[in-house]
Amino acid sequence: MNQEKKQLMVFGYGLAVILGLISFHLWRHHGWHIMHGILLPCLVALVLLTAIKYSSLKPLYKQWMKVAHFIGAVITGIILSILFYLVFGVAGIILRILGKDLLDQKIDRSANSYWINRDKVIFNKSDYTRQF
Repeated sequence: MNQEKKQLMVFGYGLAVILGLISFHLWRHHGWHIMHGILLPCLVALVLLTAIKYSSLKPLYKQWMKVAHFIGAVITGIILSILFYLVFGVAGIILRILGKDLLDQKIDRSANSYWINRDKVIFNKSDYTRQF
């Protein structure tokens, strides 16, 4: 089975299952509803269409994926914004309150250089063969 056929069949049957679950949920909580008259025929048509001629789902699948990519981009932006402002922002405020300077950015006017002198280490070839 090629990849496109698999994607279209998963889309068709998956959407049918989702419509079935929505229909079941409506029936269980609200009894028979007018939405059943819409959802159930769509569900049956989708299952038959997927089983008989799955390639006809391609235009619907492409539109569905455009919407899914848009929703994914929006949700990603929201999650990253929340992460940045709540986690990193709060951590930055706490570090400023505590007076921590993790990057050693304080300016010392009396210093000749900001170069950090390192201790000389004897070269050992075995340190480079198994680094991890």
